[in-house]
Amino acid sequence: MKGLRPEHKALIQSNPCLAQVSTETQQSIAESVYVKTLSKGQLLHRRGDDAVGYYGVVSGRLRISALSQDGKALTLCFMQSGDWFGEISLVDAKPRTHDCEVTENCELLIIPKTNFEQYLLEDTQSLRHITQHICQRLRRALSFIEQVAIQPLPERIARRLLDLLDLNGEHIKLNQQELAQMMGVSRQSISKILLSWAQSDWIKIEYNHVTIQQAESLRTLCVTNSVPQAIHQ
Repeated sequence: MKGLRPEHKALIQSNPCLAQVSTETQQSIAESVYVKTLSKGQLLHRRGDDAVGYYGVVSGRLRISALSQDGKALTLCFMQSGDWFGEISLVDAKPRTHDCEVTENCELLIIPKTNFEQYLLEDTQSLRHITQHICQRLRRALSFIEQVAIQPLPERIARRLLDLLDLNGEHIKLNQQELAQMMGVSRQSISKILLSWAQSDWIKIEYNHVTIQQAESLRTLCVTNSVPQAIHQ
């Protein structure tokens, strides 16, 4: 891992797909990795772009989103320090499915496409972990579709905050506009509900943060069925 900083090595070693291969293969992967830095507002890729590699987030934050014909943005998720993503287009050899925009200056590790295919897709154990990760993303997508179809907005918001709570802890780095884009509704609709919860001390609204103070109160809103287990990266 010559030339890589300690945080780069830690990110590689934390990835379960990379951890399955031999020491020699890990060394070959590490030698192929390169670092890319991007500034807030830049696009890592657009929907329809060819895949160039597998991304690991060293620092910063990126938004995965789609844009409707009328220009309305829908945020699917955020990628932040410690996350790896971009495997879907590398596995099925299809173009990128969504836009990926930098929301905070970021540094990425990139495993080039050819090396990903050579070292990870041809390794049975690594491929198993990659497949499981893709299945987790599919479960998340299906859960979101279900929520939009049958659950009232307060329940959908509560579920999303609880999911983020499990992933990130009680201090969730998210502003109201970003949450609105994740829900596919207006910011005003989100603000009204969050304000009522803040007045009840369920949450605390801060600049670019939401702090969960009473998770059990949010869970009482989730009456359609039990809150699904959070999907971890």
